[in-house]
Amino acid sequence: MKTPTFYGVGIGPGDPELITLKAARVLEQVDVVLHPQGKHGSFAARILEPLGLTAKLQPISLCMSRQRENDENVYEQTARQIVSRLRDNQSVAWVTQGDPLFYSTFDHLMVAVRRLDPASHIEIIPGVSSLHAASARTGLPLCRLGERVAVVPASYGLDDLPALLERFTTVVLVKVNAVLDRLAEELPRYPHVQAVYVEKAGTTEERIVTDVASLKGQESSYFSLILLRHET
Repeated sequence: MKTPTFYGVGIGPGDPELITLKAARVLEQVDVVLHPQGKHGSFAARILEPLGLTAKLQPISLCMSRQRENDENVYEQTARQIVSRLRDNQSVAWVTQGDPLFYSTFDHLMVAVRRLDPASHIEIIPGVSSLHAASARTGLPLCRLGERVAVVPASYGLDDLPALLERFTTVVLVKVNAVLDRLAEELPRYPHVQAVYVEKAGTTEERIVTDVASLKGQESSYFSLILLRHET
């Protein structure tokens, strides 16, 4: 790597075998690998364990809530660190579960780095998204022929669910943990819609539940989604 580069690297939804060859190569070559860490630790670091990158891993603590003020400050501080490393001729990777540009922390950092140093060299390595992993694990197709798909963050889009189900064959609600009880109550209103809950797809902690109503009152993971598909 001759040009110091800031990489956004998607490492897939959880199964280390879904890390692409290109992602593994880039992570092996960079000087430091930054990864988000929440109050329950770092899911990304667990995915990376088989690659043996412990010495170059650096956690960045984020609260990952809808109140973004604290995280925005962290993004700014981290972006300054990244720019400083780039100017010292070091390459840096920020890893994300799934894909770097799909509801990802990387986008915030990319914007901040470009604002601080528009000449910074940035490259994005795509990854397998949680949508595709969940579809594969459940055997539910996301779309066929002329069908349409909507992807909505559950905490923001639940009020629009009736309209979404009228317009789209498949609706994917991501990050459903905060609204799971409400969803469990509402879904029986749509008897012709198949609903499947998927948590930590492809990992040893994977959970797939077809009776979403049974999840009411249960604690669920931040890394969860619900596939809603009209029976066709």
